[in-house]
Amino acid sequence: MHGDSIMDEYNETKKKLDSVSASFCLAKWYQVTLHLQNGNNHSCHHPNTHQPTLAELKADPSALHNTAFKKNIRKLMLKGVRPKECEYCWKIEDTPGEHYSDRHIKSNDAWAKPYFEEALKAGGKDNVNPKYLEVSFSNSCNFKCSYCLPHISSSWMKELKQFGNYDTQSAHHAYPREDKMPIQDSENNPYVKTFWEWWPSLYQDLKVLRITGGEPLLVPDTFKVLEYVATHPNKDLSLAINTNLGVDQKFVNKAVTSIKKILQSEHLKDITLYTSLDTWGPQAEYIRFGLNLELFKSNLFHVLDSIPDIKIAFMCTYNLLSVTEFRQFLEFILEIKNKYTNPKNPHESRIILDISYLKDPHFMCANLVDTNLLDSMKSDLNFMKANSDSFKNGKSIGFNDYELNKMERLVGFAAIGVEPNFKKMQLSDLYKFFSEYDRRRKTNFEKLFPRYLEMYYQGKSYVEEKLLSKQADIS
Repeated sequence: MHGDSIMDEYNETKKKLDSVSASFCLAKWYQVTLHLQNGNNHSCHHPNTHQPTLAELKADPSALHNTAFKKNIRKLMLKGVRPKECEYCWKIEDTPGEHYSDRHIKSNDAWAKPYFEEALKAGGKDNVNPKYLEVSFSNSCNFKCSYCLPHISSSWMKELKQFGNYDTQSAHHAYPREDKMPIQDSENNPYVKTFWEWWPSLYQDLKVLRITGGEPLLVPDTFKVLEYVATHPNKDLSLAINTNLGVDQKFVNKAVTSIKKILQSEHLKDITLYTSLDTWGPQAEYIRFGLNLELFKSNLFHVLDSIPDIKIAFMCTYNLLSVTEFRQFLEFILEIKNKYTNPKNPHESRIILDISYLKDPHFMCANLVDTNLLDSMKSDLNFMKANSDSFKNGKSIGFNDYELNKMERLVGFAAIGVEPNFKKMQLSDLYKFFSEYDRRRKTNFEKLFPRYLEMYYQGKSYVEEKLLSKQADIS
């Protein structure tokens, strides 16, 4: 649904949520991401993850979701207290102007909105089954994206074992602490075992099932789930699979075969494939290390051509380095939006763009942009508006209001900027991280990102200034 109607829905949902409290969010009850490689989870992808105890799991497998920690957060929300872990939304809601945060957007979704009264009845005490489940079985991944975490990518873990941690003030790219250390032996992983115990009772309550990673197409449990879906009807289920589409085509072919089998069984509502790009060209390959853009496009078109009923959603983790080549990315999205349409409705595209801004590590956040980069972001927003559905008036497919709203709030976030001393610290980390990144990976930041060189060299000067200060203190 597009146009004023979706904005009206968000507004209606906001009012309903606020009638309980100004911090109430249905995602805390009905959405969960399970990182089974280490047992961590979070409800909504913005807060940090936490881990249930094995005693909790032994008492009830649903404690993979209904942890004591999370139940306390639910109680706080019902009382109108803003949990610190939800600051992503508070920042958006506190931004001048009218903006809808993910608290409103998620709570308005079909997996949440109908269960408003059910959540109130459960309160902060009772266990509930999630309606939206995102599950990762393993951190096996052939990519090591610059903003990713070692416990999510086995390639990142391998690099840290070889070279050690990055020397930044941010602990983002550091060897995982014990509770986040991935369990390598998946067959003896207690969290995976508990999941499969919970799975039969969980499955029938699901409205959205999203398989993530790591890289899910490299993990056998992914195909075990797909086989189950193909043989167990859940007509209300929307299935989503995350993939970097950068794996060998044999894995893509296996996924295509499994998806076709599910669609032929007519056991679910729909299927969407989620993939990721943050900008375009060599810059995209630099940010998402392991990406080969030509292989990506080949796999993308293979899926779209092989499965006419599937939708592809592009998850864009917009970060500081996305800015300069982002227009090319938008032009590509616009092109394939019009090429790949719903066979039952040629005015509806099978391509979706979902722009979220990176919040960690801070040295890659878009709110560090200078005036020139911010102007580029505003220009890209104007490009999207000029190529929106309403502007095109049905002549071709453009960007919808959901996509525009995401870009508008991104620009609003970036325009606020950061406090000078904080920026100085982040630019120091920017230089330390990417200079070491280049050394380890044989890449070249300075060549690929010329418009960032002033910031990069500023960071270098801050690092050198601090080093000289330390040496002076010693002498």
